[in-house]
Amino acid sequence: MSRILAGLILSLIVAKAATAGEAEEPQAIDYNLSMAGALINDHCERNWQGTEYISIHACNYQLANLYSLDISAAHFDECTVLARGDIVMIADCMVSRFSAWLVQEQIE
Repeated sequence: MSRILAGLILSLIVAKAATAGEAEEPQAIDYNLSMAGALINDHCERNWQGTEYISIHACNYQLANLYSLDISAAHFDECTVLARGDIVMIADCMVSRFSAWLVQEQIE
């Protein structure tokens, strides 16, 4: 979990000026795709062998289609408000929101 947290923090530092609500701007879109990709990749790395996926790439592909930019942006907006700009709290919140989304979608 610490590796994903570190990746999220690094992404937040790089994109600190971008907010998910500014979806028109390329930087905000890039940030949201990066965040979603980091969360998806971490999950698939840890779990793909215990599921029906034939490879980690199949897991990444399916989750990337399910965990959309809109969902990631909504989670980021909510976390930014709750964390009041604290980078570590935003990253923790994003991990928590993604984990809750996995449970809600019944994804192992």
